[in-house]
Amino acid sequence: MKFLRFLALCLALCLLCAGMAACSDVSDLVSGVAGGEFPVEINGVTVSARPQRVAVLSPSLADVVLALNCDTQLAAGGSGCTQDSLRDLQKVDPNDAAAVQGVNPDLVLLDSSTAGAEQALRDAGLTVLNIAPATDRQDFERLYAQVSSALNGDGAGYDAGIAAAQGIFITLDDIKRVVPSDTVTTGCYLYDLDGSGVTGDMFGSTIMTYSGVTNAFLSLTGGQYDFDSLQMQDPSIIFCAPGLKEAIEGDSRFSNFQAVRKGKVVEMEPSLMERQGRTVVTAALEISSAAFPELLEENSMQVSDPTEDIDSAVSSAIASSALENVDDDVIYETLQEGDQGEEVLAMQTRLDELGYLDTEYDGHYGEYTAGCVREFQKVNGLPETGIADSDTQKMLYSNLAKAKNGNVIVSLSSPSPSPEASPTPESSSEPEE
Repeated sequence: MKFLRFLALCLALCLLCAGMAACSDVSDLVSGVAGGEFPVEINGVTVSARPQRVAVLSPSLADVVLALNCDTQLAAGGSGCTQDSLRDLQKVDPNDAAAVQGVNPDLVLLDSSTAGAEQALRDAGLTVLNIAPATDRQDFERLYAQVSSALNGDGAGYDAGIAAAQGIFITLDDIKRVVPSDTVTTGCYLYDLDGSGVTGDMFGSTIMTYSGVTNAFLSLTGGQYDFDSLQMQDPSIIFCAPGLKEAIEGDSRFSNFQAVRKGKVVEMEPSLMERQGRTVVTAALEISSAAFPELLEENSMQVSDPTEDIDSAVSSAIASSALENVDDDVIYETLQEGDQGEEVLAMQTRLDELGYLDTEYDGHYGEYTAGCVREFQKVNGLPETGIADSDTQKMLYSNLAKAKNGNVIVSLSSPSPSPEASPTPESSSEPEE
């Protein structure tokens, strides 16, 4: 399908650029993570240092954290954070302050969807940051700047957030350029038939606009509509929550709607209209594909899942970029238990950033570090020896290195020490702290 292949390619390039931007201020980069300034104050809350254990209770904010490639800082997620990338993350009930406190977070992120839990969490002595969802394109940059600043500090962290937000909208711009603009296509999203839908003050309305669909509830606010306004607009396509299509098509009030007469009632998960990470682009693809099927190849006998194209394209783009930073001629000196020095410290720092090492370290290669190396080797398909040979270090310091959660974290520069100048590590019998 030419349309979806084109959009998938645009998305791949966008996410590659956004991922690099979110992790890079070349002058202030620490192994792929934008190193900003702390303390930083956001919405009246002071974050004193870069948080290492974050509990994100909002599914939409979790989506933003993923888009910023900062998921290695997550210690727990709310029960609604069901993204595939977070399936192994410990889940907690946002309304159970004791459970959230039990994961020992140094920062709790929530928004209006989980704000009811805010006071109880503050009373439990936790640092809680309430970040409002975005409502439009400009506000989208505010959202990303605040989340990135909270996780990576002011300055570089703030700039990385802005860059990531702009990267996502580059793809939305590409989608908008492809969809027909010579006619007005009116649509709506219904959560139910009792008056709950996507109105003009919600970000879902922005997604619809970039997908080539004019929101029938553009002039309404508060997520509420009335049937008379819906009937007056007579949308040409209706998007709705799963399970609602049959009710709409069987309701006599809708029988004369052009969307019903033309078979243009489309079920779509509410999360696609609510999550504000890379899900935004997936939602735009689904909306535009349903609204403008003529953009698909006429002779296509099978419609593939666009997210599969996206994942494949993104993976290929990231891998191609990452391979450019891998030098097959570099030989690293083998490190193992008992060694100590700057090379061991650099390796421990990289293991920490990838989520394998979660305790203090001081440049001594002890039993715990060996276990972390062994786990890194397992995740990255290397022999599980616990010894950091040249191949292990080459992978560790490359942009192909997989974090503990299996994600590849893209970096613009290698954090590796210079192998040519590496001194022979001093042996030490001191136990690792």
